[in-house]
Amino acid sequence: MKYSLLGQSVRGDELRFISKQLLKLAIPSMAENSLQMLFGMVDTAFLGHLSWQAMSGAGLANQLIFVFQVVIVAAAVGVNVIVSNATGVGNKRKASASLWNGVHLCLLWSALLMGLAPFSSNFLRIFGSVDKVVFEYASTYLKTILFGMPSMALMAVLGAALRGSGDTKTPMFATGIANLLNVFLDYAMIYGRFGFPRMEVFGAALATVISRFVGVFVLLLAVMKNPHLNEDTRKVVKLDLTNLRDIVSVGLPAAGENFMFSSGLLIFASILLASGPMAYAGHRIGINIESLSFMPGWGISVAVTTLAGQYNGRRRLDKVTAVARQGFIIAALIQVSVGMFIFFFPELLISLFTSQVEIVQLAKIPVRLVGLFQIFLALESSMNGVLRATGNTTFGMIVSTVSMWAIRLPLAYFFSVKMGLGLLGAWLGMMSDMGLRSVLKLLFYMSGAWEKTALKVSSKVTHVGGSDLS
Repeated sequence: MKYSLLGQSVRGDELRFISKQLLKLAIPSMAENSLQMLFGMVDTAFLGHLSWQAMSGAGLANQLIFVFQVVIVAAAVGVNVIVSNATGVGNKRKASASLWNGVHLCLLWSALLMGLAPFSSNFLRIFGSVDKVVFEYASTYLKTILFGMPSMALMAVLGAALRGSGDTKTPMFATGIANLLNVFLDYAMIYGRFGFPRMEVFGAALATVISRFVGVFVLLLAVMKNPHLNEDTRKVVKLDLTNLRDIVSVGLPAAGENFMFSSGLLIFASILLASGPMAYAGHRIGINIESLSFMPGWGISVAVTTLAGQYNGRRRLDKVTAVARQGFIIAALIQVSVGMFIFFFPELLISLFTSQVEIVQLAKIPVRLVGLFQIFLALESSMNGVLRATGNTTFGMIVSTVSMWAIRLPLAYFFSVKMGLGLLGAWLGMMSDMGLRSVLKLLFYMSGAWEKTALKVSSKVTHVGGSDLS
C-alpha cells in the first residue's frame, strides 16, 4: 500500500496549519449540518407528537425525495469540487462560471420535478401495502416539497460553491436563519398557532419550503460579495457547455451513488414495513438519530473536501494526504465520544421524537447500533472528503452500489424476514453495509489509485494568479 492514515506526509508547522484550517472549516460545517438535520428532525418531532402515522408518512415521502434529488447532488458535488480546485489556483472566472452553470442545471431539474408534483401519490405506490392514513399523509408531504423543489436545489448548489471557496460560515448562518424560521412555522402551521390554520402534515412541508427560500436569499447575497465567486456576472452567468461538462463529469458519479443508494433505501423501507408500521416508526427515529450522530463526520468531510481540493488544484498531493489523515483523527475523536453517549443514553434522544412506549423500545435497537459503529462513520467521512476533492466519485458510486445491493438488502431481508428478527435484523444488514463501505474506500485511498483522477481534475483549472493557501 502506498498511503497510510498512520504515517505523516508533512510535519511541524505545516501539519499544525492543516489541522487548524480543518477545524476552522469544519466547525461551521458541523453547525450547518446540525441545522440541516434539524429541518427533517423538527418535522419528525412535531409530527411524531401529532401521530405516528403523520411521522411515518413524512418519512416515506422523504425516501422518494432522496431519489428525486439525484441531479441536485450531481450539481452540488461538481460545483464544490471545481470551485475548491479553482480557488486553490486563484481562477475566479472558472469558480464563478461553475457556480452559475450549477444553478442552471438545478433549476431545470426543479422545473421537471414541479411538473411531477400532481402525480406524487402514484410514486408512493412503490412501497406496496401501506397504512391508508400514512399513505395520505405521505402524498400530501411529497407533493408540497416537490412544488418547492427550487428552494432545496438552490440552497444545495449555492452552499456548495461557498464551501468550495473556503467560506463555511455563511452556509451555516443561512441554514441557521432558515431553521429558526422552520421551527416557528412548523409549530404554527402544524398545530394552528399564532393565527395560522391547523394544517398538520401540509403545514410541516410548507414551513420547510418557505424557510428554504429565505435561506436561498441569504446565500445569494453572500455569493455576490464573495471575492472568489463575484466575477463579472454578465460573462459567467450564461449556460456554458464546457463548464457544465466539467461539473457533470465530477458530479454525475456522486449523483449515481446517491440514486443507487436511495433506490436501495426504498427496498429497505419495504422490508421494514413488512415488519409492521410500528417497526418502521422506530426505524425513522433511528435514522434521525444516526443523522444527528453523523454531524461531526459531515463537517469534517466538507472541510477535507474544501482543503484537499484547494491543495489538489495546486497539485500538492503530499498535503492532500495530510488533510485526509488529520481529518480522520479529528472525526474519530469526536464521533467515538458521541457514540458512547448514544449507546448508554438512547432513551434521552428517542424521547425527542415520541412518547409511545412500544416505539421507544423498538427504537432502542437501531440507536444503540448507531453508537457502536461511529468509528466507521468517522472513517467514511474522511475518505469521502478526500475522494471527492480529487474527483474520485466513480469509485464511491461503485462501492455504495455494491454494498447496498449485495450486502445491506440481502442481509436485511434474511435477518429481518427469514430469521424473524424484524427491526434488529434490518439494521444488522445496514451496519454490515456501513462497515464494508468505509473499509473499501480506505483500501482504495491507501492503494494510491486515486492519484490519476486527481491530476485530471487539477488540469481543469487554469492557473491565473496566486493563492494565499500555504
